[in-house]
Amino acid sequence: MAQTAKRNVSRFGLALMTGCVSLLVAGCSSPAAIRPAATPCNGGVCQAKVTVSWCWAGWISVDPDPIPVPSPNNIEWTFDTDGFSFPQNGIVIDPPATGFSPNPGVSGNGKKFTVHDAHSTTGMVKYTVRVVRDSDGAECRAKDPLINNQ
Repeated sequence: MAQTAKRNVSRFGLALMTGCVSLLVAGCSSPAAIRPAATPCNGGVCQAKVTVSWCWAGWISVDPDPIPVPSPNNIEWTFDTDGFSFPQNGIVIDPPATGFSPNPGVSGNGKKFTVHDAHSTTGMVKYTVRVVRDSDGAECRAKDPLINNQ
């Protein structure tokens, strides 16, 4: 009897610990979309910073994410990390979104990528960020952040 009670307490403790760990992980990985973001747009250009923490694992972040765009603007991505550049297809807006055009696309020796957002698609728009490591030309795993056309 005592052995069965001990086993039940151990199972309960394990289930409780698993639940707490799950809640902790879920809280740490909550989407950035729920945090309020200041509009990074000024003078017709919305700025976004790209940071690469671990290339092959795809640990690329864009700040802000999502990029809030209140009206037609250019969106300009620049690196916050040295040693990386954008290829020609560095920023690709996912269909069915319309009204986005590379303008001029990649520039600044690959350190900047600009897309014009005509603001004809509203709501959340998914896009892909592709990055190349300068030291060996290796393409990092792509990242899929969001634009919020408000």
